[in-house]
Amino acid sequence: METEPLETEPLETEPLETEPLETEPLETKPLKTKPLGTSLPEILQERARTQPDRLAFRFLQDGTSDQAVDWTYHELAVRAEAVAAELGRRGLDGGRVVLAVDPGLDYVAGLFGILRAGCTAVPSFPPIGKRAMARFLSIVVDCAPDAVLTDPRFSGQAGQFDEQLPGGSPQIEWIFPGEEFYLGTGKAAAPLRLADQALLQYSSGSTGDPKGIVLTHDNLVSNCRVLEAHLGMEPDRVGCSWLPPYHDMGLMGTIMLAVHGGWPLVMLSPVHFVQDPYRWLKAITDHRVTITVGPNFAFDLCASSIGDDELRTLDLSTLRQVFCGSEPVSGATLGTFHERFGPVTGFNPSSVIPCYGLAEATLFVSGKPEGEGVRTEWLDGTALELGEVRRAPDREAAGAVGVVSCGVIATGHEVVVVDPDSAQPVPTARIGEIWVSGPNVASGYLNRPELTAKTFGATLPGRAGQTYLRTGDLGFLLDGELFVTGRLKDLIVISGRNLYPQDIEDSVQKSHSALRRTAAFSVRSTRREEEEVVVVAEFRGTPGEFAAEEGRLRERVTAAVTAEHGVKPGAVHFGPPGVVLMTTSGKIRRNATKAAFVNGSLKAFPPSPAESQVSVR
Repeated sequence: METEPLETEPLETEPLETEPLETEPLETKPLKTKPLGTSLPEILQERARTQPDRLAFRFLQDGTSDQAVDWTYHELAVRAEAVAAELGRRGLDGGRVVLAVDPGLDYVAGLFGILRAGCTAVPSFPPIGKRAMARFLSIVVDCAPDAVLTDPRFSGQAGQFDEQLPGGSPQIEWIFPGEEFYLGTGKAAAPLRLADQALLQYSSGSTGDPKGIVLTHDNLVSNCRVLEAHLGMEPDRVGCSWLPPYHDMGLMGTIMLAVHGGWPLVMLSPVHFVQDPYRWLKAITDHRVTITVGPNFAFDLCASSIGDDELRTLDLSTLRQVFCGSEPVSGATLGTFHERFGPVTGFNPSSVIPCYGLAEATLFVSGKPEGEGVRTEWLDGTALELGEVRRAPDREAAGAVGVVSCGVIATGHEVVVVDPDSAQPVPTARIGEIWVSGPNVASGYLNRPELTAKTFGATLPGRAGQTYLRTGDLGFLLDGELFVTGRLKDLIVISGRNLYPQDIEDSVQKSHSALRRTAAFSVRSTRREEEEVVVVAEFRGTPGEFAAEEGRLRERVTAAVTAEHGVKPGAVHFGPPGVVLMTTSGKIRRNATKAAFVNGSLKAFPPSPAESQVSVR
């Protein structure tokens, strides 16, 4: 099928656009843009009025350009107004609505319709499968919504789901929209309303203790504005995303950003990407995409799964901004991706923008400066284990560790690196917890006053009235740029040394080509009354192939960890793909994997006499 080119004519100048801003490190000047108060539903309404025929979204229904569906700003606005009208007709305007629609254009219409109706949107995923259902149930119990907007195929499960709710839970109205739901009656749209709480964003991790992050319309617009300040304005910008629209990067970092900036976004389902990562890069090629985003694992998947014949069909030369938002960003992953795709596709490595963000800050905290290459600092590994930042003589020096910069701080925001125990700023060249302040930072967690005060209400001496978000992430500042080294809770402490699990995982994965994903953590050993490192690794192969390779695998993993990190693993557990537990956004769930290891529920190949595991308590 011949792919219709996306519109790339210059955008009309209008009050909604923001002028490019000067990005400065650390504490910066206030934003020089329209005061917060113009919301995303208002921006969509204005775009539909002034640019009704301009392409807003193109959805690849089967993951390819063969089945592309286009919506203009007018078409999106009509459908959003229809959703808002139906919510009002049901008396739900101003309430809380869980949005659990399949990724696609109806999801976008549902989102903007909920916001337009003055409701609080709760982005979620359809409850497909046991784990997703448990996660969905935990979100519903936590936020007590007035309604759930989900796909008609779940209509037969509503009663079964209601039965799983705790006794005394308020009645939930289930809405199963058909096509007519999104088209409305053709009547004049009701006046736009805005709720104080625009969005409840749930992170992608634990199912047992969900925390709803309360985001306002000002938070959502602020995130768009600082991202645009970082990116600059480009009249021919075209985006592409396969990211789940219920996660912060996929929602605030692509869908909302595209509407705010007025540029078209090509979308495909995350399922279609995972089935065949080639589809993402082919969509970039077909639609001459200039900006895209993906977590670390997505670049790994592309490099390992796209064959030579497919490679020759790709053109990535149009990409100018490629956000990589896993923390910490892997320099090895980025290098492998460039080696694979740079020479043939025209991929420019300087287009990659390592960045750092989290849902508690709406999304964006820092990113690589425009036009510069990816910066990697090679540090003395021994010093790093002691929390000190000391440059190694060169990358080939013994024990040198590469840490990728996540760039300069978002305009109008401040980052401070703090000792997590004393709550005092650390001296220069020390690692500490990353604290953030600025208009992107959320107001807190839903119905969690104590946790909100602890996480969002941190203070520093001499800064009266200033509060900070404690991110739980470790890192340091160097030359005005932020470097993220890991999670505070994931840190492995052995004999007073700080070991970062991702470094151990990287060593394990490189030790043998058949290893897919790995997780490293520590447990308390009853044999030596101290912490020991445990490695869990996925083996790509059959049980017979594993049995033949097990001895060699165990030797290589043990040797790699011992040689590179000075500690011998107390246990190495191998299993089939899926043994390393992951969030729905592709991050390793180390604590969950650890819990499954300790209680013996991790997947495993048939045991062999050579396998030994540490005794834990």
